[in-house]
Amino acid sequence: MDILEELTRRGVIRAAAMYVAIAWGGTEILVFLIEALQGEQAAGPVRKYLAILFIAGFPVAMYLAWTRDLGMRARRVVAAGAMAAVLVALLIWVIPNPSTPPDKIALQLVDINPKSIAVLPFVNMSGDDDNTYFSHGISEELLNVLARIPGLKVSSRTSSFHFAGLDVPLGEIAAKLAVRHILEGSVRRIGNNVRITAQLIDAQTDKHLWSETYDREVLDSFAVQGEIATQIVDELQLNLVNPIRAGRPTENEEAFDKYLRGWHFMRQGWGRDDFLSARKFFREATDLDPGFAQAHALLSLTETSLGNFRHLAPKDVFPAAYESVSIALALDDALEEAHAALGWLQLSYEFDWRKAESEFRRAIELAPGNFIGYNGLSFALQTGGRLDEALAASNRVFELDPMMVWSRNGQAEIYFKKHEYDAGLEQVLIMLEMQPDDALLLAWVASFYVAKGMRAEALEYGRQAARVGPGDPTIELMLAGQHAQLGNEAEARKLLEQAMAQRDSKFVSPGTIAIVYTHLGEYDEAIDWLYVAVDEFDSFIFNLNYPDFDALRSEPRFVELCDQLRMPCAATWNKGG
Repeated sequence: MDILEELTRRGVIRAAAMYVAIAWGGTEILVFLIEALQGEQAAGPVRKYLAILFIAGFPVAMYLAWTRDLGMRARRVVAAGAMAAVLVALLIWVIPNPSTPPDKIALQLVDINPKSIAVLPFVNMSGDDDNTYFSHGISEELLNVLARIPGLKVSSRTSSFHFAGLDVPLGEIAAKLAVRHILEGSVRRIGNNVRITAQLIDAQTDKHLWSETYDREVLDSFAVQGEIATQIVDELQLNLVNPIRAGRPTENEEAFDKYLRGWHFMRQGWGRDDFLSARKFFREATDLDPGFAQAHALLSLTETSLGNFRHLAPKDVFPAAYESVSIALALDDALEEAHAALGWLQLSYEFDWRKAESEFRRAIELAPGNFIGYNGLSFALQTGGRLDEALAASNRVFELDPMMVWSRNGQAEIYFKKHEYDAGLEQVLIMLEMQPDDALLLAWVASFYVAKGMRAEALEYGRQAARVGPGDPTIELMLAGQHAQLGNEAEARKLLEQAMAQRDSKFVSPGTIAIVYTHLGEYDEAIDWLYVAVDEFDSFIFNLNYPDFDALRSEPRFVELCDQLRMPCAATWNKGG
């Protein structure tokens, strides 16, 4: 009784009661506000953390009340402390994070197309990290099925897969990808059997619209993709003009596995080793099943990429690429990847941007939600001098895949050709943030600074490119052209000589050699190398409308070359259009 009386006298009991009342009431009010503003998913952690906060603070508050013997003042201190905890929590959870746009995610999603979706990479539940390629491959194949549905905006693979393994709220993912719905799931593979679980979520309301689990054999995963796509069509009330195509592309399980492994390497980036690994697996897939149309189409794209990125001599890979795409189209003329692959060959191997444009438009018709057709179309239109139309196509690529480096690269190329260097530099710097140790991007940034007349910045980025990509002839030639443009003739000729010395062992771009000679003022030599570029199918021929060739526009041999190629790159070309 003496202790109870002493607790009462010191105000400890009243302080405890006040503390509990404010803690409970403040928590309920705050949770109610969070649920209203950010949904139930965000409110759960708030309740947990506040409980921890108040429990930890209770002994401290009681100790102060007892030792200070402050009576009413102690109770006021305790109450103020509890209220401060509530307010701090409110500020932490309600005020947007600096990385979050000012407008609340819920409000952002109201204005987003309700017929839009992102497919997050399905989680590998097989207990074996080596099977990640399989779960991601299933996700990507499903994404490709959805991309064929007219009226449905589908965030492409690069953007959706950016969030693999990251603990980011679905609402934030949806806002960044500008989609209303999220499809997520998991894949568990045991031998020939696979369990696929998928769920569709409305990111605005955080409600699960639909979920399902499928137990099938591996090859039947394609049928599952069709069932999932059909369910999504029903949930989003889309009107289908044509039935969903998601049948088995192969009856050979090993070929299917090789195909998914090839996709895994192809989507890693533009590095030589990744493309060579992808080609190896696609070749094995087509050897195991010569009737596997998709594998033939992607084998063609891989071969063409090896040539266009100058990893291998185009003459050595383009014939094989053409053979593969011909087989793919003979097997399935309604395959968008095959038409895109043919478009790139017509641009790279035939230098016929009109035929390429037609094939890329066919790819878009077959899969309006797939960026691959729009990306190719942008380059075909650039080659044809239709830069404003090319920019519109490139903007469409960006809408479909805002986190893909190539969506920004296409825009940067067009701005460079339009002599709009500030806009182009902005895109390239963002690309560099995404891939900070990429020598090609560092050299590309340096090119923009040279064009803007910013010498110090150009030289600094050039030094970084040389450090990251030592011995790369493409980088050496880009830097040689920049030094020539800046008046550093000796350094330009030194780098040019280093690159030329590798012509016997590597493919060294004749088109980039021509740029160096153009900036050195040796126009006949430059045009000679442009004719070599045509003979060797150098993809730099796409870029005859680069500002680097402005000094050649009226040269008779350059005009003749443009006429032969049927490209509007001579003096009469209108750079604005």
